[in-house]
Amino acid sequence: MEKLIKKLSEDKRVRFLFVGCLNTAVGTGVTFIVYLLFGYPLFDRSDIPFNVKLVATLSGQVVGMLHSFIWNKFFTFKSDGKAGKEFLKFILISAVQYAFNYFLTLLLSSFIPVVWIYTVIVTAICTVISYLGHNFFSFRKKD
Repeated sequence: MEKLIKKLSEDKRVRFLFVGCLNTAVGTGVTFIVYLLFGYPLFDRSDIPFNVKLVATLSGQVVGMLHSFIWNKFFTFKSDGKAGKEFLKFILISAVQYAFNYFLTLLLSSFIPVVWIYTVIVTAICTVISYLGHNFFSFRKKD
């Protein structure tokens, strides 16, 4: 088991998926904490005003983006490049990935009636796009 864990931890793709899962938990956690700070329950969001939803979602996204950048730079891709330049590239790739996510969701939801099915498909495609973009652009190692 220890050899398997060591082998998996050496695989950049596995580290990327781990960071993605961790990042989802962090971003969602921050969003939920903001809801709680404003006095709203976690599961019944029907009466939450738009501005609270905006602040909660934006907070989760910003903290999640910073968290993801730091973990991917130092853990996933083990980059020693200039952080400012890499961060701009990271933001660009993330924006491209979000755009793909949005448009693929619109496209697939129009002919796949089951939400979880098209969500899994979109998530898989966007994870690959994100990995490739960050691997070959954001944190590309110069030979």
